[in-house]
Amino acid sequence: MGEMEAPTLAGMNMTTAEGAAVKVTVTFQPVGRSFKVARGDVLFNVAAECGVEVDTVCGGNGSCGKCKVQFQDFTPAPTPLDYVHLTAGEIARGVRLACQVAADRDMVVQVPAAGARSGVRILHHGVTRDIELRPNIRKVFVPYENPRLREHVSDWDRLRLVLPRKLRPVDISLRVLRKLPGLVRNPAGLTMVLTGRRVIELEPGNTAGEQYGVAFDVGSTTIVGFLMDLATGAEAAVASAVNRQSAYGDDIIGRLSRSQRNPEGLGKLHEMVIEQLNGLIADLASRAGIPADRIYEVTVVGNMAMHHFLLQLDSTYLGLAPYAPVIREEYVVNAADIGLSIRPEAPVFVLPNIAGFVGSDTVGVMLASDLGAGAEYRMAIDVGTNGEMALANRERLIACSAPAGPALEGARIRMGMRAAPGAIDHVRIGSDVEITVIGGLPPVGICGSALIDIVAQLRKAGLMNRSGAFLRKSELPPDTPPRLRERLIEAGQRKHTYFILARAQDAGGETDVVITQQDIRECQLAKGAIRAGAMLLLQEMGITENDLAEVQLAGAFGNFLDPESALRAGLTPNVPLDRIRSVGNAAGVGAKLALLSVQERKRAIRIAQRTEHIQLSGSAAFQKAFTVAMQFPT
Repeated sequence: MGEMEAPTLAGMNMTTAEGAAVKVTVTFQPVGRSFKVARGDVLFNVAAECGVEVDTVCGGNGSCGKCKVQFQDFTPAPTPLDYVHLTAGEIARGVRLACQVAADRDMVVQVPAAGARSGVRILHHGVTRDIELRPNIRKVFVPYENPRLREHVSDWDRLRLVLPRKLRPVDISLRVLRKLPGLVRNPAGLTMVLTGRRVIELEPGNTAGEQYGVAFDVGSTTIVGFLMDLATGAEAAVASAVNRQSAYGDDIIGRLSRSQRNPEGLGKLHEMVIEQLNGLIADLASRAGIPADRIYEVTVVGNMAMHHFLLQLDSTYLGLAPYAPVIREEYVVNAADIGLSIRPEAPVFVLPNIAGFVGSDTVGVMLASDLGAGAEYRMAIDVGTNGEMALANRERLIACSAPAGPALEGARIRMGMRAAPGAIDHVRIGSDVEITVIGGLPPVGICGSALIDIVAQLRKAGLMNRSGAFLRKSELPPDTPPRLRERLIEAGQRKHTYFILARAQDAGGETDVVITQQDIRECQLAKGAIRAGAMLLLQEMGITENDLAEVQLAGAFGNFLDPESALRAGLTPNVPLDRIRSVGNAAGVGAKLALLSVQERKRAIRIAQRTEHIQLSGSAAFQKAFTVAMQFPT
């Protein structure tokens, strides 16, 4: 049974007369893990500190109602927020919000399967293009030579002289130099591992054909790792996980706030991401059947906040206007310096950022899709809690970020959830409603791709006006199908109107799955911010939507989004449907390209240097565009 100290909320933890905290045991099921914690600790914080994943959007402040857990041996009294977010049936069954429960006694807590997030759909693939394989890591085999035959030649000279002239001069670290005498006398010879012009490792025998690297896309929601064979350029394995930092909120601003307010916050966020990267490295090596010590380099892309958490950089001013990062250029650090469990001197190359909240993940997207290569204007949109957009041709490259909020990832939506089993992911409305559900399970909620489908289909069916308001039944067109009329429920004021997507008795679920008027407003705020950002990029470039040759949708959301729904909802620029293309996890592809080719790495640096950042925060033009973009197309 594990034991760890969890942080306590001031005034809640219980102490003895001697001042020592009283301990209680909390057992989480179905994982079967128990922890001794200070009595009075908030259960949500206990789960986060112990690595037990409880679903959340708000990071435990009580506003999202997602952190549902169920009690088995006793049931705490419900709090006012429990009554706000939970149904009467859930409260009767012992379901409570983890953020509202104090661990004041030994307890057994059931974490719902949805909270474990084990089935969250994570995107691995992306756009591809041909490149020249020129990795930064090289391996050179040096056959054995009897030292007695090389009079007045040092062991180090012996190695240097066998290297091609283009790799000289070369240096070697003291740690590796100390290994040299024994290895240079190995009858099987030795292999030098070089990064650039530096020897970072010596290995016995001929291991020249065994060289691997890992490319990471470190997102705020998910982390994806690609194990690449640097000798062939082939992908050897891929692994992914939900970012554990989500326990502190899906909103990056919330995590930045935690790192600012809590003296240990930044260290904890850094520790969490490094632990996950190490876990993914071990998983990748196991899947490929190679020892982890054959991994010699790592490349990383991520948004600006994840970049700072990875390197444990002070993120105080990143969360305050004008949102200045500590560094925006590319950065190389030894693996050991940030705690990665590979060769100590293996280089970790973090791709450059641009500015504000436009990070190296956007650089990765532009690199992968070759965004600024031709004369035509192309736009890339990566939809997330921050929507990053770039517009380019060979003459000019501009980018911005828009504060979309987490609605398109299921947050702030009454029955919103991530793209996990049980989530409705696509919706079509004709004479009735047709849905598809991830995993073929009874529907329990709505993910982002379905949300865009819903508003597009409601608009198409004439159930919603341009401003996003549900029509009253008396206002519906005469030819509205009866089954759709039955699904539109008017509850008092118009703002409480909702539409039933799936009835519990029809779909086998516990409750009806509905979309509310407030949900539509949240969707409008998100899609309006992204569309407004795209409008301002076009304005800055001096072109119109008609001049766009292509609109690329990047990331998991963009990949699973129906382009027709995106157009009808007004999320993307109004271009012909055949000009919209999904490029998948282009950020991850960018990280792979930088790992496989020093030339692509240089291109990424040039992309970041030439990209002009367009600041939207505080812009009157953005506010004006946002007001227009909130509306739905005619």
